[in-house]
Amino acid sequence: MTILVPVASGPLRDRVLETAIELGAAFGEDLYVVHLVDEETADGTAKRVRDEIRERVRSADIAATVSLEYVGHGLARAGPRIGQDVIELAADVTVTHIVMGHTSKGLLEELTRGSAAQAVIDAATVPVTVVPDAAETPAPEE
Repeated sequence: MTILVPVASGPLRDRVLETAIELGAAFGEDLYVVHLVDEETADGTAKRVRDEIRERVRSADIAATVSLEYVGHGLARAGPRIGQDVIELAADVTVTHIVMGHTSKGLLEELTRGSAAQAVIDAATVPVTVVPDAAETPAPEE
């Protein structure tokens, strides 16, 4: 049983990892964390991020595999392409759940770049947990 956790660089990555770690611990499942990069050859920064992710899941005492995966971010409508890459990876690894982030976009960006999370939700055959960025998190009630 494995939870696929595709992450990119940025502040949302930590929230996605925390959510995946909590789910993995609760359900006794391993994590397969994939740092999505937009260069075919990973540079030093991507490798450092991968190593930071490895250390984070190791300190959480959960079984995890961490790797780098190239996705074509620079393409038009990159979101759906990234989503399709995630779905293909989920099929290759045989996962039981996907945990990924979603960053809010304006209408123009949504139309031109698309949404990877929406593409995954539409095509996934397993449950998908979407972690919103801070802009989408509702304010606590008083």
